[in-house]
Amino acid sequence: MTRCFLLISCALMLFAACHKDHEGNDEPKVNERVVMVYMAGDNDLNSFIASDIRQMMSGSEQLAKNQRLIVFVDNYGRKPYVLEVAHGDTVRLKTYDEELKTSDAQVLRQSLLWTMEHYEANSYGLVLWGHADAWVVKNRRAAASGQRRAYGRDVTGSDGWMEIADMAQALQSLPRPLHFIFADCCCFQCVESAYELRNVTDYIIGSAAEIPGYGAPYQTVVPALFSKKETFYEDVVNAYYDQVIEGCKVPLSVVKTSELENLAAATSTVLQASVTPLVDGVGYPDVDSLIYYYDNAQFDMNDFMLRIADDSHYTEWKKVFDAAVPYKLMATEWVANHVAHDENNYRSLDFEVTAERYGGVSMFVAQNVANGKTVVGQRFLLQLNNTISSMQWYKAANLDLLGW
Repeated sequence: MTRCFLLISCALMLFAACHKDHEGNDEPKVNERVVMVYMAGDNDLNSFIASDIRQMMSGSEQLAKNQRLIVFVDNYGRKPYVLEVAHGDTVRLKTYDEELKTSDAQVLRQSLLWTMEHYEANSYGLVLWGHADAWVVKNRRAAASGQRRAYGRDVTGSDGWMEIADMAQALQSLPRPLHFIFADCCCFQCVESAYELRNVTDYIIGSAAEIPGYGAPYQTVVPALFSKKETFYEDVVNAYYDQVIEGCKVPLSVVKTSELENLAAATSTVLQASVTPLVDGVGYPDVDSLIYYYDNAQFDMNDFMLRIADDSHYTEWKKVFDAAVPYKLMATEWVANHVAHDENNYRSLDFEVTAERYGGVSMFVAQNVANGKTVVGQRFLLQLNNTISSMQWYKAANLDLLGW
């Protein structure tokens, strides 16, 4: 089971948070780093909240006084609250008087703004905990009927999701940019979302694939989030990758956002040379057997470019891609509901993952709607073909010139 479609089969796990007054007499005036975990758990992931916070408590035992872990929690059926996790314990800092919609980008902004106002720091990090669906934008009617849209599902009242463009706009209005976003949610690591967020964070750490409902092993990931190394992101990825769930690893990567405009330009060059003749003459590129991460629509970017580009174009493009994706770890299979599978095996991928092909970042590739094997599949492809134009990546990579 994954964080995209997880069915609850167990009762809600409870844990007792320590409700002592926040004491700050000997706190440092300026912290080295503050990380806020945004737990969008007002959905079917709520049964993992307690265990993940216990893991954070364990990981916090390795933190220094000037390293602060703040957790915004929205649990199903409860009013949201804010914890500080430190020295193996928790302190409740704030309980909201009313229910909040964590799928609202302004709620995310306000929670980060509150953290920045109360905890001055040299750098800030954000952990996005919950459901996600890459860049996917659904139309308003589809969203109202409960279909998926991007990040942070909240089911109270109505089934809401946060679009990446709204997230980027909200984060851009903060007093200072984030050093990193660590996405502990399915399919977040796509070039479309990364490009949208390029001005609000230095790095994005996450997976292009589905991840298990258990999520990250926070007892080891929390110390890594506060690593003082310039390449701290390697510690985060390594700690997550060491976890084995149902015999599988999670494919992970890091995006350096300052390199994304170069990647868009390099990608445009390759697409104009390689894809335009296909679109004009035949229709759409061949995507058969490419590595994909969700719904046979989010393809591995490197694998796609490797297939369509000639050697010289690919070599030049790969240099730019490697600068934009400075670290990645590959899995040859992962826990996934949205790949070819039978009742007993949810990992029977219908493609091969190799080091040459794997890039760890997904990219939407327009397809002929007729390729959708069902009416639902055809509608899905048609909607994606239409809504991709709302993403900044669409214009930056000149996808409009391809007829997509």
